[in-house]
Amino acid sequence: MESILKEVNTNLVATRPIRVLIVEDREEDFLYFSFLLQRNTAATYVVEWASSFQAGLSAIRRREHDVALLDYQLGARTGMDLLREAINTGIEMPFILLTGHDSPEIDREALENGAADYLCKIGLSATQLERSIRYSLRQAAMLSVVRKSQQQLELFMRNVPCAIAIQDDAGGYLFKNELFQEQFNPAALAEPPTEKLEEARPYFDGQRHWLVNTFPMVDAHGRHLRGTAAIDISGRVEAEEMLRRTTGVLTGILSSLPVIATRLSATGHIEECRGRGLVDIGQSDNALAGQHISEMYPLHAASVREALAGGEVNFVASIAQNGRTHYYDNYFRFDEAQGEGAIGFSVNITARVEAEMARNRHSQLLTGILENLPIVVGRLDAEGRIVEADGEGLSARGFQPASLLGRKFSDVYPQSVDEVARALAGESVGLTLSGLNDGIEWDAEFFVFFDAQNKSGAIFLGRDVTERKWLERRILSISDAEQQRIGADLHDGLGQHLTGIAFFATALRDRLQQTNPKEAAQANSIASLVNDAIAQCRALARGLCPVQLEQTGLPSALEDLTFQVQLLSGVNCRFNAVGTPPSCSHDAAMHVYRITQEAINNAIRHGEAKSVDVALISNGSTCKVVVEDNGIGFDPAQERASPGVGLRLMNYRAAIIGGTFSISPRPGGGVCVECTFPKDLSTHENSK
Repeated sequence: MESILKEVNTNLVATRPIRVLIVEDREEDFLYFSFLLQRNTAATYVVEWASSFQAGLSAIRRREHDVALLDYQLGARTGMDLLREAINTGIEMPFILLTGHDSPEIDREALENGAADYLCKIGLSATQLERSIRYSLRQAAMLSVVRKSQQQLELFMRNVPCAIAIQDDAGGYLFKNELFQEQFNPAALAEPPTEKLEEARPYFDGQRHWLVNTFPMVDAHGRHLRGTAAIDISGRVEAEEMLRRTTGVLTGILSSLPVIATRLSATGHIEECRGRGLVDIGQSDNALAGQHISEMYPLHAASVREALAGGEVNFVASIAQNGRTHYYDNYFRFDEAQGEGAIGFSVNITARVEAEMARNRHSQLLTGILENLPIVVGRLDAEGRIVEADGEGLSARGFQPASLLGRKFSDVYPQSVDEVARALAGESVGLTLSGLNDGIEWDAEFFVFFDAQNKSGAIFLGRDVTERKWLERRILSISDAEQQRIGADLHDGLGQHLTGIAFFATALRDRLQQTNPKEAAQANSIASLVNDAIAQCRALARGLCPVQLEQTGLPSALEDLTFQVQLLSGVNCRFNAVGTPPSCSHDAAMHVYRITQEAINNAIRHGEAKSVDVALISNGSTCKVVVEDNGIGFDPAQERASPGVGLRLMNYRAAIIGGTFSISPRPGGGVCVECTFPKDLSTHENSK
């Protein structure tokens, strides 16, 4: 209040003249009022006359005067009408209504319509007029200051980031700023006024959080009011919730993971040190407080000093504990929040470092193997393309890893199509590849298995087995030569002796028929048995030494084989040749012959077959030997898991002649054995 009075007094003591507008339709009355004002020596007045209602209204609207004197009678209109119109227009200067006679009704109406004073012209003195003007100006100044303060207060209350409301003693709202109207349901906060200051209470409207304060108020008439102020604390609540979650996460990290959080003083001493990572080095939370960080990381003191000086550093340090070295990845930076010291975060990476060291050792071992042994390793994608290959061990055999990248393994080596497909489907398979490089024969053994780690593709490993395969072929050749020698010995040695015995037994039978018929019959039995032995000996000799291979070729040898099998075992064994016979050397034909012979023997011995069909089929550039029987068959999965020696030998013989070998059960029962090989085997054998 004192500030308001001070501002009013400051405005009133201004030295400028007081501008007075007199709205009077009678000139003599205007001159009289001007005379009264000129007699006053307390202030200087500048008087303007408006002789009509309309002239007075125009002058008032110019807002150039400090006070206006309005005559009640202004022709058809009254000064009261002019007062109301001026007030409704928003004119704030004081108005004094003048009448020719005293009227309590006009006095009351003038005050109700906003007049500053009401004066009667009769007996009006200069002192009365001056005092009325002075009081009116003072009142107007006070109202202006109060109105200005009220406007500022209302502007503040409407724009402050706080929801504000005032209630009367009945709970009705006298004032609500826009924020209160937008965010609050009045019924939710409706409480009777109280004379005590209530504590702030939280309130959630479903979307935002508020802190509500209620306080008692008393207006100018002594009525008890209730003020409500609500501050939006959603940001603070969200920040607190985020801090709570962050604190929970940090606490969980420190208590569950092998990490250490450290706070350092400006001198580098540990003020706080917590985290599960301390357990690995035999410490507990804050057990290292007071210790200098250089005692913990003596080799990295310079890095920590850099962080204390305002920077940030990262280093890996090791700590030995109980015979084991622990490795920590440390990050320290200047503590900007404190303005000094540093904060650090350390992660125990011992497992990772040890794993990397183990990988390095394994890598060095693998590198040594790849550089010194005749092997190659690589990876295939899901389509069988070579996406990775390493090892120069097979470079001399034409297997250059760099030149194979991006190519399909089965395109480079067509004989591996089935095995690669099985490996990509999830199996582990082995295969032998062979070929020529600069006219020199080579053999490589590959292992291909599904890439379970990547859940796609396959991994292969190949090794050079040229020397071993040469030895195996040499041994097989020696074995075949030995069989041929034994067959020749049976034919030329034992067979001739048996033939001689049969001859003598027949001659003895002929001599005894004249003298002793009974003994002649026994001699005849001996001759028959010897002849049977001769037949079996010849069959064995032909099996061990198939002379038809050299004399009449492979088809004739296979036909003779089926005849001898039928003769010895009694099993129905038939042969059929389709197409032009293959052109092959004796060694190549021997391999095909032995494969067929082994397939027939397996059908009779293991499959208990009663009928065996053998076919030699020529088609284009390939030939195929097919052996089918009606025996009891076999389990493919069990045979693949543990193949017998005979199957391995047949597969090996097929590989020697550049062919493929397969065995599968027949739908109607029995087994089908197939060996596919190039039709012109002479070229293949000559290359070898």
